Amino acid sequence: MGTPPGKKKDSTDDNSSRELVIEVPFTVTITRDDILDALAQWPTLIDSTPEELIELFRLALESAKKRNREEALVSQVMTRNVIYLKPDTTIGEAARIMTSRNVHGCPVVDNQMHVIGIVTESNIAFLAGGTKSPRLRDWFNVIFGHQKPAEVNWDEKISRIMSHPVTTVNPETPVKEALALMQDKRIKTVPVVDRNNKLVGILSLHDILHQFSAMCK
Repeated sequence: MGTPPGKKKDSTDDNSSRELVIEVPFTVTITRDDILDALAQWPTLIDSTPEELIELFRLALESAKKRNREEALVSQVMTRNVIYLKPDTTIGEAARIMTSRNVHGCPVVDNQMHVIGIVTESNIAFLAGGTKSPRLRDWFNVIFGHQKPAEVNWDEKISRIMSHPVTTVNPETPVKEALALMQDKRIKTVPVVDRNNKLVGILSLHDILHQFSAMCK
């Protein structure tokens, strides 16, 4: 790949600073540095065939994917349509909602959408006579079936069992930092809040794995 005849190569050319945004399906921005990284892997600078240009593009895309994974923010990965609960929601209703929507945890918010707690499948499973580790659906029949423990009041409010204070992240938190926090706290979901502690999303391990696996394809 050389400079076109009659044109002197200029590192300040506007074309050298342009960025290409493509959907893969995760938004990846290919920068000049990605192209340079791909060029560094090219054995020689030659007049390229279409096949060689495709290979160069592939190398640049792989470089961009790696950089975007490292630089990804929570806002790019989080779920925005959050299933949340109010403090006066009953424990039984919370269990039904979480099971029917297949979620591991629901933030609890006040009337101003401030996050004041979180209810997880472990909180409810523990009431059903299990440990704090099994999935909620494994205990659903126990909670609502004939084996329902008589001493548990399923009409009681979730404010009694919700976990608080809540571990949260903000939209600008790097995903790798949020993942490290989740691993340290041993949690599967974390509410995403703005600077006023208002709920704007939720981040789960599934969200992270889904997005990053798509980028690795």
